[in-house]
Amino acid sequence: MFKRTISFVIKSFVGLLCLGVLFVFIQSQQQSESTPHLFGFSALTILSNSMQPEFSEGDVIFIKQTEASDLVKDDIITFGTPEGNRVTHRITETNSQENQLSFTTKGDNNNVTDAEPVQEGQVIGKVLFHIPKLGFLSRFLSEPIGFGLVIVLPLVAYVSITVYERLSKPKSTKNEEAI
Repeated sequence: MFKRTISFVIKSFVGLLCLGVLFVFIQSQQQSESTPHLFGFSALTILSNSMQPEFSEGDVIFIKQTEASDLVKDDIITFGTPEGNRVTHRITETNSQENQLSFTTKGDNNNVTDAEPVQEGQVIGKVLFHIPKLGFLSRFLSEPIGFGLVIVLPLVAYVSITVYERLSKPKSTKNEEAI
């Protein structure tokens, strides 16, 4: 009985892990204009060194959807550009004209502020924290070899173990069940 429980827990964990990695893989492959959110939070990979030393290329940042009115100078925000890119920079100045907020932003590693102010409708969210170099794992998972090693291989192992366990169970006869 104990072995069955442990086996079930391990199989469930591996199955959920595979589903979770598959979900992250699918989300990372979507090339959409909108940023995928889960309960108001998003994870994005830093693609340049404009925010060094705060963030480096390959770091994953976690952002929370935030109202523009809650943002202040020195907050690090992610915003969308008219070209459809996402940029993460620090607010250097908050401007208010005709009840419309805008922000002057600058990358910590840049010499000048961004050319265009960020309008409140462009703000995607405020950076909460980051995990260094985790984005390289995401990139690895998006390649065929990474997908195979992390998704397909564990899935095949899981199915193989399940089939082996079912085939190796001794078949009991009706006489043994009565005893």
